[in-house]
Amino acid sequence: MCARVLICVIMIALFAINQTNAALTMEQIHKTAMTMRNSCVTKSHADPGAVEGIQTGQFPDDNQPLKCYTLCIMKSMRTWKNGRIDEGMMLKQMDIMMPAEMATPLKAVTTACAARPPASDDCETTYQFVKCCYETDKEHFFFP
Repeated sequence: MCARVLICVIMIALFAINQTNAALTMEQIHKTAMTMRNSCVTKSHADPGAVEGIQTGQFPDDNQPLKCYTLCIMKSMRTWKNGRIDEGMMLKQMDIMMPAEMATPLKAVTTACAARPPASDDCETTYQFVKCCYETDKEHFFFP
């Protein structure tokens, strides 16, 4: 779910601002997600299998490259600012890029999970945010 939010943020970077009223299809979101995933797997040195495991709720506490992978994705989507999750940017991107019926539940999860205090480092903070999103709404969860 949070991943959908994150993907939408990246889509803004890929599309002109004048297209803000057009919701993206899931196919477009998945294509963008794979591009981001490939880039951030390389940058963070995360194991692709561990990255895929996030989709099914596998959040090992001892995998620093995987944690930094989540930070890379958040930075790529411009949803990380001054050591915190940029909730405002995430919500804005959902309103712009997603149909209302999809954005509404995602916004509630984003607000709840972004309210948590930051962890000891940036990678841990984003990792805990993504984990919170999964635990809060497994049905809508998706992360690149």
